[in-house]
Amino acid sequence: MQDVIIRRLRKYDQALITNHFNNLDEEVLLSRFGVPVQLQRLQDYLSNMFSDAAFIFGAFPDPCLRGLGELRLIPDHKHHVAEVAFTVEKAWQDRGIGDALLSRLITVAQNRGIREVHMLCLATNQKMRRLAAKHNAELALVPGQVEATLTTPWPTPFSMAKEITGEYHALARAVLSWPNHVHTSNEAQD
Repeated sequence: MQDVIIRRLRKYDQALITNHFNNLDEEVLLSRFGVPVQLQRLQDYLSNMFSDAAFIFGAFPDPCLRGLGELRLIPDHKHHVAEVAFTVEKAWQDRGIGDALLSRLITVAQNRGIREVHMLCLATNQKMRRLAAKHNAELALVPGQVEATLTTPWPTPFSMAKEITGEYHALARAVLSWPNHVHTSNEAQD
């Protein structure tokens, strides 16, 4: 998807994130968490989303958050290892949003010296398995799940520039679309 904006999300984006998760159906939530999710557990998860040093990125193919990717360091691991997880709203799947999010998260991991990135998905989640394989992940079957392991290259000036350029591009697009968004919001209030 060419026009999708991928940008880092911060604590002030909590309302966008909550709205995104409220738009997810049970199947997408099951794919994300690996088990059926009760409302209270989801609310607890969302309220603690920024409590650690996670890198959270959002995909904006239109003015709304439609996909979310998380990169979290695995605590107490002797090597620099992280886990990634994704959610993409059902109507926006199969458009390259997951690929765009994973590409950005791999670059972020690379630039921070994280050498391994792990993804867990249900064994039946063919979309995630294909996405992992596309990024040259090693796939291992574990009971009911597939664990994908990506090895990231060392940081380079090019990878640093790629990350910085991505953030500046997202910021510029947001600033340029802001007057239109405010104008549309004001019309809706009238």
